[in-house]
Amino acid sequence: MEEIHMDYLAIAIAAVLYMVVNMVWYSSKLFGPLWVKLNGLKESNMKNRNLSFVWGFVVALVVAYFLAFFEGYLGVTTVSDGMYVGFCIWLGFIATTQISPVIWCKKPVRLFLIETGSKLLSLLVMGGVIGA
Repeated sequence: MEEIHMDYLAIAIAAVLYMVVNMVWYSSKLFGPLWVKLNGLKESNMKNRNLSFVWGFVVALVVAYFLAFFEGYLGVTTVSDGMYVGFCIWLGFIATTQISPVIWCKKPVRLFLIETGSKLLSLLVMGGVIGA
């Protein structure tokens, strides 16, 4: 296996953008209240979740690292190619695995659209940043 160059600054920036995209996506101005309702949660459960942000950032770093890994092996050097790789990863792995609760557990399609929509936007942004 050949060695690839990893831009760790781009990985860190992509991870931060992952967090920003998801904070905006799940904010009270966009899909946060509907997501809470569809999951059967209460707004009071969503307070003081500082440790969740730490783990969320760890997840973001892992996703960014492996996205950079795949883009490196594919020889991606442009924003649009990076976004395309992000889209392919979303379609091939994220959307297909997240549809299972809709199929088998009868979870609401709207919940699937909210959750996979945030992952799609996140992967597009991250893929573009890493690919640049």
